[in-house]
Amino acid sequence: EAGFVFNPVVLSSQNTIKDVYNIADKYGFFSVPITEDGTLNSKLVGIVTHRNVRYRKDMETKLKTVMTPRERLIVAQKSETVDKNDLYFANEILRKNNLDTLPIIDEGNKIVALVTDSDMKKNEQFPLATKNENKQLRVFIAVESRLELAKERIKKGYDAGVDGIVIDASVVFREQLEIAKWTKENFPKLDVVLGNIGSAEMVRKIIDAGFDYCDALKVGIGPGAACITQQELGTGRAQASAVWDCTQETKKLEPKYGFLPIIADGGIRIADTIEQDMAKPGDITKALALGAQTVMMGSLFAGLDESPGQKEFDYEENRMVKKYRGMGSIEAMEKRGALRYGIEKMKIRIPEGKVIKVPYRGSGYDFIPQLIAGVKQSLQKQGFKNIKELQEEADIRPI
Repeated sequence: EAGFVFNPVVLSSQNTIKDVYNIADKYGFFSVPITEDGTLNSKLVGIVTHRNVRYRKDMETKLKTVMTPRERLIVAQKSETVDKNDLYFANEILRKNNLDTLPIIDEGNKIVALVTDSDMKKNEQFPLATKNENKQLRVFIAVESRLELAKERIKKGYDAGVDGIVIDASVVFREQLEIAKWTKENFPKLDVVLGNIGSAEMVRKIIDAGFDYCDALKVGIGPGAACITQQELGTGRAQASAVWDCTQETKKLEPKYGFLPIIADGGIRIADTIEQDMAKPGDITKALALGAQTVMMGSLFAGLDESPGQKEFDYEENRMVKKYRGMGSIEAMEKRGALRYGIEKMKIRIPEGKVIKVPYRGSGYDFIPQLIAGVKQSLQKQGFKNIKELQEEADIRPI
């Protein structure tokens, strides 16, 4: 099924074909509703899709000459779809009429949402993607561990439709609990992730003080590829030990408080030299076996097309690479990274991260399925049907 796309990008009939291509370059889609004044506050007068402009060379042509006008559009009513949260009805209209895009309008003929064929295809292609009830990918944002700064970002994130926040710091501290409490009191539907932690004692103190405000904990102090906190400050812990210690503590406290997921943040190593296969997800399986519910992989995903930054050719390594900066690097601290490490007021800053080069890995549409397949094959080799069995029966021995 395709979900509702709320607050769609719109243009007016006086915009040009070039404007449609600019939207495609920025957002990755061509389907744009056309309204009277180019805002969501005026009536729908037509729509432009890729079919309308794909062979046009005259970029300055007004959209009024190429759009499909309102009288020829097949639309759905808000009262029959959005108000009833009835995605099935909207999808049936899309399929029955072989549409690229289905506009959803209200009683005043104003655009409310879209349902697109491309979203339907993505849902079929990636059925295991983490989506909300509207079939949209779940999105979290990182916020500062300073209450007054975090309030502004959380409000903007909520208005934009995010599903949750990660209160981000290199090491968790008390003000994060205050941010979590404020968030739940003001935006109770938002999920809240706290981090980073590295011991059972940290888990116990957070759960005792703020279980009602916290939906997950992030484990990892210094294991990231671009993180040097352990080397520079002697602070941190081997990631496998930290994940095991923290997950065992959440299990002990679960009968009293309830289930709390653990995220293993960092430490996932994938072979990336020219001679080696880049998709060997053994560390992912290990993190799951140690009790983590999910893993975070910064440097691994930094090499994908979908991640920020431009790929470039590295003549020393004779391959394409992308730059990846740790949030504790001097470069990141010059932006807002210093807030994450609680040293924004210090004149002398010791870097806890560095800028590194990571292998260019192409598109996530190709790379991530390889990782998923690798994890499944790893479980198969060990005789486990699922992650639950892995976590309950894996033979883990300290060495």
